[in-house]
Amino acid sequence: MKQVTSPAPAGDQLDSPRLVLRDGTVASVRPSLVTDRDAIRRFFHDLSAESRRNRFFSASEPPDAVIARMADSTDPTRALTLIVHRLRSDDLRPVAIASYMAVNTTVAEVAFAVDDSLQGRGVSTGLLERLAVHASQHGFQRFQASAFADNHAMLEVFRDSGFEIRSKTDAGVVDLQLSLTLSPEGVRWSEERDRSATAASLAPMLKPSAVAVIGVSRRTTSIGRRVFDALRQGGFAGPIYPVNPNATEIDGLPCLATARELPAGTDLAVIAVPAAAVLATVDDCAAAGVKSLVVISAGFAEAGQTGRALQQTLVERVRNHGMRMVGPNCMGVLNASGGVRMNASFSPLMPQSGRVSLLSQSGALGIAIIELAIARQVGLSTFVSVGNKADVSGNDLLQYWERDPDTSVCLLYLESFGNPRRFARLARRIARSKPIVAVKAGRTAAGVRAAGSHTAALAASDVAVNALFQQSGVIRADTIDEMFDIAACLEAQPLPTGMRVAIVTNAGGPGILAVDACVSAGLTVVEFEDRTKARLQAFLRPDANVSNPVDMIASAGPEEFRRTLEVALTAPEVDALIVLYTPVDRSTSATTLDAIARGIAAGRTAGATDKPVLACLLAAPGAQAPLTVSYPSAIAPGETVHERVPAYAFPENAARALGRVASYAQWRAQPPALYWSFDDLRPEEARALCRSVIDARGPSWLTAEETRRVLNAFGLPVLPTVLARTGDEAAALAAVFGYPVVAKLQARSLLHKSDIGAVQVGLTTERAVRAAFRELTALIPGHGPVAPEEGEGVVIQPMIAGGVETMVGIADDPLFGPLVAFGLGGVHVEVLGDVRFRVAPLTDVDADSLLRGIRGFTLLQGYRGHPPADLEALRELLLRVARLAEEMPDIAELDLNPVIALPPGNGCRIVDARIRVATRGRSTAAPVTPAATA
Repeated sequence: MKQVTSPAPAGDQLDSPRLVLRDGTVASVRPSLVTDRDAIRRFFHDLSAESRRNRFFSASEPPDAVIARMADSTDPTRALTLIVHRLRSDDLRPVAIASYMAVNTTVAEVAFAVDDSLQGRGVSTGLLERLAVHASQHGFQRFQASAFADNHAMLEVFRDSGFEIRSKTDAGVVDLQLSLTLSPEGVRWSEERDRSATAASLAPMLKPSAVAVIGVSRRTTSIGRRVFDALRQGGFAGPIYPVNPNATEIDGLPCLATARELPAGTDLAVIAVPAAAVLATVDDCAAAGVKSLVVISAGFAEAGQTGRALQQTLVERVRNHGMRMVGPNCMGVLNASGGVRMNASFSPLMPQSGRVSLLSQSGALGIAIIELAIARQVGLSTFVSVGNKADVSGNDLLQYWERDPDTSVCLLYLESFGNPRRFARLARRIARSKPIVAVKAGRTAAGVRAAGSHTAALAASDVAVNALFQQSGVIRADTIDEMFDIAACLEAQPLPTGMRVAIVTNAGGPGILAVDACVSAGLTVVEFEDRTKARLQAFLRPDANVSNPVDMIASAGPEEFRRTLEVALTAPEVDALIVLYTPVDRSTSATTLDAIARGIAAGRTAGATDKPVLACLLAAPGAQAPLTVSYPSAIAPGETVHERVPAYAFPENAARALGRVASYAQWRAQPPALYWSFDDLRPEEARALCRSVIDARGPSWLTAEETRRVLNAFGLPVLPTVLARTGDEAAALAAVFGYPVVAKLQARSLLHKSDIGAVQVGLTTERAVRAAFRELTALIPGHGPVAPEEGEGVVIQPMIAGGVETMVGIADDPLFGPLVAFGLGGVHVEVLGDVRFRVAPLTDVDADSLLRGIRGFTLLQGYRGHPPADLEALRELLLRVARLAEEMPDIAELDLNPVIALPPGNGCRIVDARIRVATRGRSTAAPVTPAATA
């Protein structure tokens, strides 16, 4: 029996050293160390008597034995304590302590204490989520806790946690039992808390009331001065404070000698001082109450080992002061929204206000991106150059933009991922309401090396990146230019409800190019209905083509354009429209462009308001400037809609952009994807087996029997397979199974049996089985990959007739975690490379896209008389394997090949399987090779 589940969101932030509080400030968090005893003792000493009473049921300070136990987190199966730190007067102190301690192997007691000044800011709630994830990973199933009935704050923490709670009250004390599995409602609450806190933490940075620039120089070419000038020239209405100890005024504004002199209410400080002076500057900003920082200074992680160490110290300092930081090594941030107009970057250009927000991981490229946005007339809301992403990341910005009323489209230029699993979870949710368009640099092996050098970060496998984007609804653009092509359509036009496109042109060549590009982009150049053709024939010249694409021929005038566009846009068989205009007589260009606008307006007025329109105005002045279309509003009588129709340089650009947008619209129109589990899984049994193998043999391949036990623990349909060590055993097994049978040489290090003829099929007699046993065992000596001591014998299996050979596998990416693979099986997987990947965990939609994404899917549907495969069984197999990938971090590689997919209703059978286990951490996984991708 299946159960719909939803993974808890806290797991992908389990090891994050940052805790974002409800008020938008942050703190550092980590497991306790033995050396923390004195700090823990001091924390409880300084805690108010009332808070100590709520924690220990007594106002007295805890005994040394309790403190010693809190300071020992070396064995999380016994106890774990998390300590939250903040800097107080240059002294790093605990401000919250949360612990669980084992009652037995499945139940632990949990308790919290929070500094009085931080109570009510969500500290306990965040710590409870983290403790629950840690405890679950170490075998605990429930927490128990006790609280005074009048300790309303703590009881509210438990009640609002999202965990299933049972409680009873006795003598003024409430005893609680918490299940460590979050309910779906609890997952939503957790996500909402994270989203709200993150957005609150970034608001002072992106919508500050006052900004300081530290490192302003009289020299106009210096970075600090360029930021200062950009702020003043961009239209920022709030106070701007220059800071320079060697100047009394800068460009007419009084200059402060140090950031400690900044007035209260300075939300943002831009730091442009040498790297060696940054730490002291951060302390000065904290002393003045500054809430957020943009560190433009270079010389950190991008500069080598010394710089990496300095950056680590910097981010810890910022976090311990409770602040957020963009950078270091960035070009700054800007907010072009009408109410803010803040350009806190060293770009001299301020784009027009719009609804597109953009992240760039490259500072230098960021300037070019802003210039491109201005040239393409794509209005921006916010722009953030994240630099080294030491603190604020793309994941943080996505959460801010999700609820930002000034953002409707999110653009990302990425060179690396920090936490791709969290990105996937956030993007899948956010893309349901706001499209995300990403350019990921480092697609080739050479590009990966360059990206790693540039960002001092681990570059991800492009196979995993593609899978991640496809699962999450992220629109992947190949170039920055294409990213703006897509953004121009998303910002100004409705999403199409289908893939059917109409093309209107006055020149045959561009029309043909557009058709080819549309087909390549997955669009359908739909055949017009007779009624639509008749409407066109009523006014177009006889030599015009009224099929799709509509070629009005070169002599078509403004009126033909107007009427044709109205007909094409209102055709019921059309979901989108591309209009191509090649000027023949430039003296009529303005009139024709006006006619195009009026034709689109007529179509909108006639009711075609849900169809995107894209234009390609070839060789026209300002060819990529959008076309403005005005018409009466159907929603607000008396008002006028002013629509922007994006224009593209060439037909292919328009077609590619529309294809990406239409594919995204299809993804978004799908029902919400669901995570699945099964009630017959036994992951603890499989984990214990794998860990025992690693302890005994180290990283290695499992034996056939060990592999069978792991697969059986997850309910996977393994074909009956029994090991024979003698010819007599082989013959006896064949008689039990019934002929025909298959005989295979079994050895842990033998990866590809067919390479050395280690498989014999279709054995129909006892004599044939005995002969096969002799021939197969004779292969063991003399073959390099198979040492005699590793030869385990010969396995006998019943032979399956018919079906389609497929393969299912797990490959471990060092950053993305387990990738689930599916493709045609047998030798086809290497010869054809027809394999697709998805990042675990998989939803039901992910499993379906894996099945349908391979080029050989036609074979699974039934081809030329061959019966179709049992797709439901394959789908369940993929979902079970995905659960195995999530539950079994010690599995570095898994290969089920072949998996025979039988006709519908007959299921599927795993014929051969191999599993390699390695130490926890996924760092020893074999890479996914480009040859294995489609």
